[in-house]
Amino acid sequence: MIPFISRPSNERVVTGGDRFYQVRIENLQPPEEVIYIPPTPPPPEAAKIQETVEYVTPVVVDTVIPFDQTMISTDRALASADGDIIDATGSGFGDDLLPGGDGTGSEEPLFIVETMPTFKGGDLTEFRNWVGKRTRYPEAAIINKIRGTVFLTFIVEKDGSVSNVTIVKGVHPLLDAEAVKAISDSPKWSPGLQRGQPVRVRFQIPLDFRY
Repeated sequence: MIPFISRPSNERVVTGGDRFYQVRIENLQPPEEVIYIPPTPPPPEAAKIQETVEYVTPVVVDTVIPFDQTMISTDRALASADGDIIDATGSGFGDDLLPGGDGTGSEEPLFIVETMPTFKGGDLTEFRNWVGKRTRYPEAAIINKIRGTVFLTFIVEKDGSVSNVTIVKGVHPLLDAEAVKAISDSPKWSPGLQRGQPVRVRFQIPLDFRY
């Protein structure tokens, strides 16, 4: 009779050649699964709502609208930047050629001479482009919806410098002052010539502020 040897149900006997190995099987729990929870991101900041105003570069227009010969000096335009609106109404710009001064002996500025002044090798169109790129539309004017065309005259002196920047018809002190500043900042021109001699030449130019 072969004796019966009982063993716990959780043990197994494994043979390996002429040896016996006893393996104990325990009811082990599987390792816990780690679930990564990222930190809660901070709540997004409340959107900041602010009024945006589209900026449009002022345009130096070619077409001159007739208006009065009401002159506003450079000093007055700059001094009135925070004052009342400068009014100028009417029509007519005056003759293109000022009386007298068809030779080199007159100091009166001319509108037309034999050789017109040039700006950086170009004509008045080149100067218009230069002014348009450098004129700043005042923020206060944009906010208050101020727009319009400022009409100015200026003189190119015998040495090519720009002087006597004058507002003929203004829109508002904010725009008037900016227009005067833009023209006054001009670098030197090549002066105009009459009978081979440099002379003073007056130009007229409208500067259009639109947005």
